[in-house]
Amino acid sequence: MDFGTNNMKNVVLVIEDEPIIAEMMSILLEVEGFKVISIADTAFAKRQLESREVNLVMLDLKLKDEDGRAICGYIKEQENLKQIPVILVSASGDLEQIAKDCHADDFIQKPFDIDHFMSKVHRYTGSGEIKIAAKV
Repeated sequence: MDFGTNNMKNVVLVIEDEPIIAEMMSILLEVEGFKVISIADTAFAKRQLESREVNLVMLDLKLKDEDGRAICGYIKEQENLKQIPVILVSASGDLEQIAKDCHADDFIQKPFDIDHFMSKVHRYTGSGEIKIAAKV
């Protein structure tokens, strides 16, 4: 897996069922040069993980069809997927503990600062500097 500085080689899978939040995260990532796959359906997200190279997963906890903890656990239990960093993105008050319990690599509390969001993305993709600065 190439975690080089060319963001276009970095594919970020956004698993979020709230359309406005999914669109906002996708725009932030695309502005930074990432290829984004945004999916609300967890079964489809699992198929995407199995069928293409993904460099980072941004995962909401409260999904309509399956709990985000279960998806995180699934990724971290699969031999061919467990190396993919997973960042939980949620408003849950006990997000830090949930991240530890499901072996997520990191977490971002909603609402979030864009710089904080992008710095975590860049940390786990090994990519360059942040191009945008604002707060959400």
